[in-house]
Amino acid sequence: MRPGTFQKIDPHLQRGRNGLLIGLLALSLSASQPLLSFEDRLSLHVAGRRFHFATWLLSVWWEKLILNTAAPQAFLDEAAQGRALRGFLRHLEAAQQTAADLEHRLAGLEPTDPTILEDLRRRWETEHRKQEALRPLAEGILAEQLAVLLRGEGLTLLGYPIPPVSLRLTAMPNLLVVSPRDRIVQWASLPLQADLTADEMDRIERRVDGAFNVSSLVVPLGGLALYPAMIEETSSISDLTEIIAHEWTHHWLFLWPLGWFYEHPEARTINETAADLVGKALGRAWLARFYPEDLPSPPSPANSPHVPEEQPVFHFGRELSKTRTVVERWLARGEIRRAEQYMEARRRVFLEHGYMIRKLNQAFFAFYGAYAAEEGAAGMEDPIGPRVRRLWEQSPSLRAFLFRIAFITDLAGLRRALGEP
Repeated sequence: MRPGTFQKIDPHLQRGRNGLLIGLLALSLSASQPLLSFEDRLSLHVAGRRFHFATWLLSVWWEKLILNTAAPQAFLDEAAQGRALRGFLRHLEAAQQTAADLEHRLAGLEPTDPTILEDLRRRWETEHRKQEALRPLAEGILAEQLAVLLRGEGLTLLGYPIPPVSLRLTAMPNLLVVSPRDRIVQWASLPLQADLTADEMDRIERRVDGAFNVSSLVVPLGGLALYPAMIEETSSISDLTEIIAHEWTHHWLFLWPLGWFYEHPEARTINETAADLVGKALGRAWLARFYPEDLPSPPSPANSPHVPEEQPVFHFGRELSKTRTVVERWLARGEIRRAEQYMEARRRVFLEHGYMIRKLNQAFFAFYGAYAAEEGAAGMEDPIGPRVRRLWEQSPSLRAFLFRIAFITDLAGLRRALGEP
């Protein structure tokens, strides 16, 4: 190889070459943009607000390994377990109420005495410390109680639930859901930090909508079927038991075809609807078995005297279902703007009736439409929800339903299971 010779370069030619190189570099960077997936590009717009599951799991697994070995709940009888759980819930409720009071005072128009604020902070720290001290025991008690119910349903192997019940009570992340504007479908979703305020959520949505011409929504999560499952910190024992049973159902379905194909839209709706039905049934059985005083009052008999109401009852599920149906018709005609104006008008109607919907858009229906156990966000023309409910009603037991639904991954499979032509 022979070394090159040095030559003097004309300054104008040098500037021209530099400009050409800069132009080529800019062109290459813009051309590389499509190489990023939509989720990657979306992540760039929420940088700094992402929730990282891997970090959370690493922090929890070690604690679970120790606690599962120690099993502190095993040293308490059933009555003592109930008292311990209620003690945890009392401290949790007190901590949440104190935090809400502190936030309200800080956000108020009138200045608050600093000594009152400091007192609230100390009260929150005290209650939160007591709550955290009891949390591992409460998690063990809840896991053991659900295991008792699952044994009764025949959903165990050698006396143990498969998969074992594992949960963590925690502040839940939010989820950024993205749908195209011209139809209702969940395009992408990204987990976000738990401590987002409403105005922060709105800013993220506006940024994403403007960048990609999509419909986005930040939604709070109540539970997530990681392992251990992430369970919302709620002081309502009826909500808590239902959420835990719902997430365990996801764990169970993950062992079967329905769980493997969760990312497919039809399979997701079947999966979520089945988990809702099973979660509600197990939640009621849980209260009946361990906390009967918390069971809701039974509905009044159909033949009891009925006092006519002055105004017709506003049925949230039916009204939401009607809204989605109208929206889908407008979108099918290409009337995107009209559909969005209609959703905002309907959101105001829901607000007038006490339903606090922060934003009603395509992403709202794309997310909540997967939960079709009850009439509502999936729409009046939803073909999946009613069929899953019919399969549930036709099944002789919870176990029989699960083993039927576990192998159904689409609408065609549902039709075959119900004997439809």
